Amino acid sequence: MKKFCLIFAVFFILVVSGCKKDDEMSKKDIVQRASDVAVEYIRVKKDKDFVVKDAEFSSATNSSIVFVYGYYKPEKDKEVVLMVDSADDYKITGVGSN
Repeated sequence: MKKFCLIFAVFFILVVSGCKKDDEMSKKDIVQRASDVAVEYIRVKKDKDFVVKDAEFSSATNSSIVFVYGYYKPEKDKEVVLMVDSADDYKITGVGSN
């Protein structure tokens, strides 16, 4: 059931934000979409609220990875980073924390 909810949420976000190709989207739009997907992913997978603090593109050449930084509410001192692949339908490719 959780997998269905995650798939539905990601699909909903993609539909609502439009069906543009990444090369037609601005970096701001890509970061916003990646952040939205990260928040929904944490809500479904971890049943926690995720607050986005920052997001940036990978420095690797031709990389489509967006790093989304934030924390779980109310644990502001525990930083979490999600790697989102914007070229693979905004798939979460990794989650890390300190």
